[in-house]
Amino acid sequence: VTALMVGTLTSSLHCSTPVYRTYWQHTDEDVLTKDAGECAICLEELQQGDTIARLPCLCIYHKGCIDEWFEVNRSCPEHPSD
Repeated sequence: VTALMVGTLTSSLHCSTPVYRTYWQHTDEDVLTKDAGECAICLEELQQGDTIARLPCLCIYHKGCIDEWFEVNRSCPEHPSD
């Protein structure tokens, strides 16, 4: 297996686990220690001190945003086909 093949495999598996099941079973809730860009759900900045949730694919969102998202959707907002 070449490095290129491994990289392709890794990127294709980025968010392939059933995210909503994993998220609800193992909520990885945390408080940001530094600003981290934009929440893809509400489009507001993720700022130091915000309560966030990190999905298995390592995407992060405001905790309240992703909780509401998973009431209707069953995938990562940034990886809907996975």
